[in-house]
Amino acid sequence: MLAGNGFKHFISIALLVVSTQTSAVDLLFGDHPLAGKIWDMRNHSFVKESVLLSSSNQADVLLLGETHDNPVHHANQLKLYKAKIASGHRPALMMEQLNSDDQQALDWTLAGESSDETLGRASRLIRFSDLQAYQPFLAIAIENRLPVIAANISTQRSQPVIWNGFSAYDSDELQRLAVEKVWSEARQKYLVENMGGAHCGKLRDELREGLTRGQRLRDALMVNSAISSVGRGIVGIVGSSHARWDIGLPLYFTARAPEARIITVGFLEVSPGLTSPSAYEADTATGELPYDYVWFTPRVDRVNPCANLLEPIGGQP
Repeated sequence: MLAGNGFKHFISIALLVVSTQTSAVDLLFGDHPLAGKIWDMRNHSFVKESVLLSSSNQADVLLLGETHDNPVHHANQLKLYKAKIASGHRPALMMEQLNSDDQQALDWTLAGESSDETLGRASRLIRFSDLQAYQPFLAIAIENRLPVIAANISTQRSQPVIWNGFSAYDSDELQRLAVEKVWSEARQKYLVENMGGAHCGKLRDELREGLTRGQRLRDALMVNSAISSVGRGIVGIVGSSHARWDIGLPLYFTARAPEARIITVGFLEVSPGLTSPSAYEADTATGELPYDYVWFTPRVDRVNPCANLLEPIGGQP
């Protein structure tokens, strides 16, 4: 076990891994006029990084919405997380990449001495395939003795609602979680339509509706896992859809903690031909702005996952 200076050395290496990951993937449109710029959606203006850092440091809940395989997103999230701590705050780290079923094991691990072994054990609980991308967040939390919230829920927990509707879930609990309170027909229409797009447009209608229910329950339960930490502050590392004001976590945080100041940052990959920030504001369920700030980045060059998908997806398991 390496403690003390050894662990700090490991943190330096872990952060270096993230800062150099851009060379491990091909990035497209680095010369796009928006790439690297930060857009204040509420004031319709570009801002400097220092302005975003200052604003983020004032948030009770700071949600950092990523594309999970984009290393530039991870590097920028780390900047904001580190700046929050450097400003004197001691926020809980909320991670979609950890399942709530593992919270007890995670707490037990983090209660140990700060070391590379502690980080290794905690990292093995990450449910996403790219462990290295998220190790630096855990390393910072461990070094600063900050809590980590395993926010995601298992597929098994959402399956009854996906296949049988909200009647399969305790009605009093749904009310406490504000699942229906925050929702609307416009949100439902948008999420159902985009759920199909997220699965190559091949979802059967019944599964499309079911996965929409599952997403709503997931967001409500993710907020439930973190709600007790609002007072100390929360930094959330989540997918970009979860960070959205119009369909995601902010709805449930606002319902459960109406006095909390919530700031969302969407790390968005630029699209060729869309060179005006207002074009990215148009993607909204209700007319609400999806984020407070958008940090534009290059796009990862990915294999098209839909290229060989011919048959519709769905059917009762």
